[in-house]
Amino acid sequence: MLSFLPFRTPRRPRLLPLAAPLVIIAGALGVLVVAGMELFTAAREYAAGADIWTRELLVHFLLAAGVSLVVAAVIMAQQALQRIAAAEGALRESEERMRLVADNVPALISFADRQERYRYANRIHADWFGLQPEKMLGRTVAEVFGEAAYAAMQADLRRVLAGEDVQFELTTSDGRTLQVSCVPQRGERGEVQGFYLLGNDVSPLKRSQEELRIAAARLQQDAQRLEFLAHHDALTGLPNRAMFADRAREAVAHARRHGKNAAFLFVDLDNFKDINDRLGHEVGDSLLKAIAARLRASVRGDDFVARIGGDEFCVLLQDIADPREAAAVAQKLVHELGAPHSIGVHDLRAGASIGIACVPLDGEDVATLMRLADTAMYRAKQLGRNGYQFFSAALGQDAAAAAALAEELRQGVQRGELFLVYQPRVDIATRQVLGAEALLRWRHPRLGVLSPESFLPLADDSGLLVPIGAWVLREACAQARRWRDTGIGPLTVAVNVTARQLRHGGLAEQVREALESSGLPAEALLVELPEAAVRQIPEALEEAMRGVAATGARLGVDDFGTGYASLPLLQRLRVDSVCIDRQLIAGLPGDGERASLARALIVLARGLKFDVVAKGVENGAQRDFLADAGCRIGQGELFAPPRPADNVEPLLRTRRAA
Repeated sequence: MLSFLPFRTPRRPRLLPLAAPLVIIAGALGVLVVAGMELFTAAREYAAGADIWTRELLVHFLLAAGVSLVVAAVIMAQQALQRIAAAEGALRESEERMRLVADNVPALISFADRQERYRYANRIHADWFGLQPEKMLGRTVAEVFGEAAYAAMQADLRRVLAGEDVQFELTTSDGRTLQVSCVPQRGERGEVQGFYLLGNDVSPLKRSQEELRIAAARLQQDAQRLEFLAHHDALTGLPNRAMFADRAREAVAHARRHGKNAAFLFVDLDNFKDINDRLGHEVGDSLLKAIAARLRASVRGDDFVARIGGDEFCVLLQDIADPREAAAVAQKLVHELGAPHSIGVHDLRAGASIGIACVPLDGEDVATLMRLADTAMYRAKQLGRNGYQFFSAALGQDAAAAAALAEELRQGVQRGELFLVYQPRVDIATRQVLGAEALLRWRHPRLGVLSPESFLPLADDSGLLVPIGAWVLREACAQARRWRDTGIGPLTVAVNVTARQLRHGGLAEQVREALESSGLPAEALLVELPEAAVRQIPEALEEAMRGVAATGARLGVDDFGTGYASLPLLQRLRVDSVCIDRQLIAGLPGDGERASLARALIVLARGLKFDVVAKGVENGAQRDFLADAGCRIGQGELFAPPRPADNVEPLLRTRRAA
């Protein structure tokens, strides 16, 4: 039998039920004492010759009363003892029942004193700790649970001994999770004498919860997968026909509301069926995946590519300037899809025919536009495949001319028809030459020398802009180095970059390669970007331009005052100079509004510690106005026109403009 049961009912003192009989016996004894005293007195008086019959009668009565009281007290005492025995028996039976319940409850039930030594533990402890409850008595909680588990629960035990009710979870050495509740046991004066500890094994519940969580996650993944498959092609991952139709309706509505242009490009592979039949479906599927990836990489981020079915794809071009831009994209896709695809051991050429329908020229109904683009695609196949056609014949002629020029540009890059000219930058006050801006030109074999405005949009659409920009950087740095080697310098060479080059992500590496290959000091290179790019892509710009700054090259902003760029961003990028747009300079000094704006921009830029460059200075009045406004550097026909490197070299050598 365990020596301590924490939930035992407190026993009343055994003498409490005997109080009434004891009082009666005490009274009886008092009566007998009085009777004895009377009897003694009567005996003395009788010896003295007195008549004592009345006194004898009183004595007899007192004796009888005392005897009666004694008998009554004995009877009552016997009944009280019987009740005590019955109550104790009931208490023992209740304790046994409670002990039986405690030993069969699937939980740890125990009591520990203030020294954290066990005074009671139920039978379940044997299953957990391998100790019979009798052997746990006197052991500490640390000895039973182990030092590691005790360290985890020690702070909670201190709280319960301080009088708090505590609940916590405990992971045992065998990996089971125990949910523990501790309640303090208080004495009559409220002092904490120990605590009850109830522990439930919640490991199965935890496992069930984890299994439920995993099942829910898998269900969510399955639901997402089903949602994805409902709107995407399972093979290529591209949006399917249904999703393309939804996006197309949104694009058409947007174009209608804002007066924009859009285009549908229907792409059909020319040789896919032969490849699929000859090499099998596995190779065909791999080719479709490669074509899908190439399509995605060949269009802008805002454009939308979908697989309509089989070997057919659709491209949605949004917010295009005019249909000729759609032609340039189509020409680029024809070129990209006609290039070899490495599929396993095979180099495969699929080729593509593309039909184009335009919004709003050809309509604003999505189904109609897709049908027209499909019709134009079949026309492209009839005309020899590996090409594109507009649904509108008139536009097809203009687009064909643009596409032809784009192809000539591609060939011109390969033949070395691009070259640079340089326009000096001059200190307006002293006429000293400070550097030069490198400007791109194309020596077209039929059209003559072309400025970048006439061919850079085609270069952008056909994917040539980034490699052309990298070549400009290399050539400008190499020429600046050659000038230095001949004793001209130190001069700064300025090179313009475009938003496309920034988005491409390799600008910093291109700058680094140009500097390293030429040996030009980094501070002699000024990389200028249009202000509009700062406003349009601030996050990408920051990363790209920080990379450029890390090379040591200086940074500048072109067309300052037209793009509303963030001035704090320009400061964070550590921009060195800003160039005022030549269109603003053209109105000086007669146009009062432009003059006020120019003065404000110059003051603002100088306040931010930027060098200010005025482009397009063509006459003395403009020069004098700029000098008076505080602009230090000028560039334009007044000082020197753009010239090839050999022609501009004498001016650079004298270091002084006219």
